[in-house]
Amino acid sequence: MRKVVLISFLLVMVTATANATTFHGDEQRTGNFSVSSEILPILAWKKELTGLVGASPVYSDGHIFVTNWYGWGSWSPGLYSLNADTGEVEWRNDRITGASSVAVYGDTVIVGNISGHLHYVNATTGAIEKSVLLESSPSWWGIASSPLIYNGSVYVTTFSNGTLWSLDLSGNVRWRFTTGGEIAHYTSPTAYNGLIFFAGNESGSNALFAVDETGNLVWRFPVEGKITNTPSVGYGKVFVATDEKLYAVNLDGSEAWSVNFNGTMSTAAIAYDKIYVGSSEGKLYCFNATTGEKLWEFTANGKIDSSPAVAGNVVYFATNTPQGTIYAVNADTGKLLWYYRLIPPSGSYYNIMSSPFIANDRLYIGADSGFVYCFNVSGSLAYDVSLIPGKFDVEVNGKTYSVNRATAMGALYAAQQHAEVFFEITLDDSRYDEQTGTGLFISSIMGLETRQVNGNSINWSIWNESKELISVTADAYRISGCETIYYCYGDGSSLDTCSVLLMINSEVKPVGISSLTVSDGRRGGNATAWVNVTSAENGWYVVVVSGVNGEGEAIAGISTFHLNAGDELRVPVLVHIPQLADTGRYNLYAGVYRFSDYPGNLIHIYGPETCEVS
Repeated sequence: MRKVVLISFLLVMVTATANATTFHGDEQRTGNFSVSSEILPILAWKKELTGLVGASPVYSDGHIFVTNWYGWGSWSPGLYSLNADTGEVEWRNDRITGASSVAVYGDTVIVGNISGHLHYVNATTGAIEKSVLLESSPSWWGIASSPLIYNGSVYVTTFSNGTLWSLDLSGNVRWRFTTGGEIAHYTSPTAYNGLIFFAGNESGSNALFAVDETGNLVWRFPVEGKITNTPSVGYGKVFVATDEKLYAVNLDGSEAWSVNFNGTMSTAAIAYDKIYVGSSEGKLYCFNATTGEKLWEFTANGKIDSSPAVAGNVVYFATNTPQGTIYAVNADTGKLLWYYRLIPPSGSYYNIMSSPFIANDRLYIGADSGFVYCFNVSGSLAYDVSLIPGKFDVEVNGKTYSVNRATAMGALYAAQQHAEVFFEITLDDSRYDEQTGTGLFISSIMGLETRQVNGNSINWSIWNESKELISVTADAYRISGCETIYYCYGDGSSLDTCSVLLMINSEVKPVGISSLTVSDGRRGGNATAWVNVTSAENGWYVVVVSGVNGEGEAIAGISTFHLNAGDELRVPVLVHIPQLADTGRYNLYAGVYRFSDYPGNLIHIYGPETCEVS
């Protein structure tokens, strides 16, 4: 059973609460939040702001404050206040834009602007109450640093000259500490135990600086490479990444440990005696906070600029790729629990450099889609899946089992392959019956396991089209025709008591394609496709393999064959390539028809697979 662990002050030397009012959750930038249960890939709402939402949303007193910047086409720049429960826009100040995440103190929102100003904004009305020009060479970024409020003072860095600024809560400059050289645009200050930590650059020599609250230098720690992220503090150390190394620096300015590392703007999250940080090669790393030993790594689908958030023994982060993806992985093992992938239209890019902020059992994050997304701990997901005859393999405890696709378990695994949302499935084979070939129980989905709540067992139950509890295991319940299967996470008394519900609308096909492989080919010749087809009925069938290149030019091939019920056949298809066909990549699909219906009534389609024409 996964335990929801609440980190105490003594354990990580922080108090990270749901009401934290700055980037990465608290003044130490630990990214450590509290939840009652796991956040799931279930949208509570999403709100379009337009442009790019690169800043991280920050929650305060029922509101989400976030900026957007640099859009394409028609867009509405501004600092936004959103209702945290509904996502509705409460106000927008169109004089403020950029990538700075806000800090909130009482009824004041403090945020950097692309103009180089630091703005003090009324949290209720959105009106600017004070503006201070700090960045004299704003370029494309202005102040992209996220302000910090600590012991009644405001701290922020400017990138062009590596300066840490200290202001009071009324917007008056108290002092500044200038290192002179350019620093990373997004790096921000961090505070702990009367010290302010920030990135600096003295004549090309990059370093982590620590100053006291009056601006006096306490120590300077030189680093290899340029500091790319924001320092975070915990377990008596400051953790900071460069484009060459990851450092753990003791609070006296001495090195505790370092490792070679390709750092990004991803700021390390701190919890459970570990740190979690993303890299430019698309890996999330987990290190022992004391020794620097790498405990695990998780490979995502691209560069990780997002700063991880940790809550309830789960790490949440996102990737800065055209199909920006939000991930949830187990904090102990790095096991993938789920992901939510953004699918942009052709020619668009939905990168995510925003970082998750968790409050009131919800996760908030922005994206280059122009939306802010809010994910919940409960709710429902609906899927439409096609099931084909035949079997597929699952691995449980090192053993491989064959499962009929046209079953409740087959429907669950088909839903798992959805383009946008993936979720883990863990099975229990302790009661598997070799004679019947069934008996696999659901242990967890999306990381949700059996647990006890007020004396009741909360687990996964399975319900049929008539909303009746299924009394056999998922691999034993057969589906024919069209049927809706419900997976309910609750006490099992009814579907109404589910905290999480998966509704899978299933259609069993009489024939289907389980795999497609295609060779490359040459103009004036052929490519060879192999199509694995399974059938639940006797009959003659036609399989067509066809597709187009980026210019819309098509190539195609066709085969006719006979199958008996229960048979699986690997069908060869010669795909003709005309002499004048364009060279390059073609995306091919395979479709199967009854011979008597062809070319109408396509039964099942599979793909794409690529064919390179030379």
